[in-house]
Amino acid sequence: MNYWNEIHGSKLFNMVFSRNVPIGEIKLFTLNIDNNLSTLTLAFDIREIPDTPPKKWESIEYNACRIGITCSEVTNLTTSNLPTRETLQLSIKNFESGHSVCIASETSEIKFITSSLMIKRI
Repeated sequence: MNYWNEIHGSKLFNMVFSRNVPIGEIKLFTLNIDNNLSTLTLAFDIREIPDTPPKKWESIEYNACRIGITCSEVTNLTTSNLPTRETLQLSIKNFESGHSVCIASETSEIKFITSSLMIKRI
């Protein structure tokens, strides 16, 4: 997966961006794990700013876009050196039965496999 626009639940995202926005650099601020439901939710900022925002957003001068993803049926979760304030690189690789997610910097890492993921409203 190369663009945020490709992820399930990106309808609002596609309304405020007129172009495809590459998946890449993020600034993580929330990582929630629900062990009972095997669900993981990440919330983070991306550097891209919406270029077609709704009128009510126009008076606010944003310097980042805050989004999140919810991942279901998470397996093989590993984390290293968290929490971190570092900028992280996020990558999502698709395979037959789901997605492999890797979020990493030189010193920190989150990796897991998920059967489904979707953009979450923050």
